[in-house]
Amino acid sequence: MAYEVDFLPVGEGERCGDAIALRFGNLAGSRDEQQVWVIDGGTKESGQALVGHIKKYYGTDRVDVVVCTHPDSDHASGLSVVLEQMSKVGVLLMHQPWNHAEDIHHLFDDERVTRSRIEERVWRALQDVRELEKIATRKGIPIREPFSDDCKFVLSPSKAFYEQQLANFRCMPEVAKKTQMQRLIEALFAKAKEAARAAETWFKETLADPEPDATSAENNSSVVLLLELDGERFLFTADAGVPALTEAANRADALGIDLKNVRFIQVPHHGSKRNVGPTILNRIVGPIKQTESYDKAAYVSASKDGQPKHPAKKVVNAFKRRGAQVYATQGRTLWHHGSDAPQRQGWSNATPLPFYEEVDE
Repeated sequence: MAYEVDFLPVGEGERCGDAIALRFGNLAGSRDEQQVWVIDGGTKESGQALVGHIKKYYGTDRVDVVVCTHPDSDHASGLSVVLEQMSKVGVLLMHQPWNHAEDIHHLFDDERVTRSRIEERVWRALQDVRELEKIATRKGIPIREPFSDDCKFVLSPSKAFYEQQLANFRCMPEVAKKTQMQRLIEALFAKAKEAARAAETWFKETLADPEPDATSAENNSSVVLLLELDGERFLFTADAGVPALTEAANRADALGIDLKNVRFIQVPHHGSKRNVGPTILNRIVGPIKQTESYDKAAYVSASKDGQPKHPAKKVVNAFKRRGAQVYATQGRTLWHHGSDAPQRQGWSNATPLPFYEEVDE
């Protein structure tokens, strides 16, 4: 089984998102001997780029599986383009929060509820995934909610874990009470910390375990996928934070899978230091190596002007210490493939990010 995985760039300036395509199977054979997946679609523009990329390099206008990992617009909105423009989509894997919480269902069914009632960004994100449901229903595309309880390649969330996160979505009444001033204070505090610098060496790590609530509930509802292609395992983490990654690691342990042996991993949430810390990285990547050596590849969807926030230099260093070369989109498509994948004229090897001796706090 040959494979190829493409991380397309998403966003301008500091905006990030995920838009991932992969193809596996007999890549020299007929279309029926292959599987084509899309994992998130970024913005509308990157969704259009995904469609063009799949048609050009995969030679098809059919997608077998589309995965919407969570409702954030920088992951979901581009998938509407994929669903509309591909001639056939086999199945849409997507959570439908309105089927799990009456409060969210009310937002869509009560005409008196308008955007002004909840945060604009949250409203837009929920509308994006609701639109995916409408398109899929109109085109007869089956929708399946991806839970680890009954989907063998999903490590997180379980249905119970998802519903725990859903209770803390920003559109839920109690959570929505958080004031704009509180959010502003948190943002200013984070900006002040980013301005500080710290020195690192291979054995001096400044990355700390984030607080349990450092990542939003929406991000912790992300679908974490573990796929096996050509005897290799691939871990896709979307925007999962430590609670979700811990849930995924626990599920892998229950299945007898050691994630430290996975050779390909997506860096969570564009390389944010709010999503990972030494403890979870030791579980899903491995302990710090005693000498600089690399046996893994870590891919991060990060915008061209995303640093120092995305990817955070201390996160890049943390992955490298644990044996993973880190590659970032930063305005270009990254292509990871096996030896049996067809050649692409004009494509060259990507350069991994360096180890940074100075990082942002």
